[in-house]
Amino acid sequence: MEKGLNELISKLEKSVSSDNFSDIAYDVIEEIEEREDAFEAIQSILIIMEKNKSVDFGKPGPLVHFVEKFYKNGYEEKLVDSLKRFPTQHTVWMLNRIINGCQGDRKMYFIKVLDDVIAFPNLDSEVLSLANHFKSLHQ
Repeated sequence: MEKGLNELISKLEKSVSSDNFSDIAYDVIEEIEEREDAFEAIQSILIIMEKNKSVDFGKPGPLVHFVEKFYKNGYEEKLVDSLKRFPTQHTVWMLNRIINGCQGDRKMYFIKVLDDVIAFPNLDSEVLSLANHFKSLHQ
């Protein structure tokens, strides 16, 4: 029986603090990738990152590998929405990956998003430091 997308996301959420999260995440992402509605998982995955800012999701790790499959197909907008809600070190790092792959007006747009992160009220000092570091690379 096919698992529903919500059930798969729930499995990620429940296992995020387990020692074998990476293995679980690879398995769950593999199931999500087979679905026609896989794109719909992006926002939920980003929310998991927002809620678990201290978790090492990998560099890039299975979650980032998955969402980046939708690069230039809507992923960037979902990431920007996440950064407006609650920037984390991992999502700021993901933004920098997008900036590195852009040129011209598109690059300037994402640098502006990075500026907005830097100006985010009560931003965690580690996230702010990382955002400032990435900003210095793009000046």
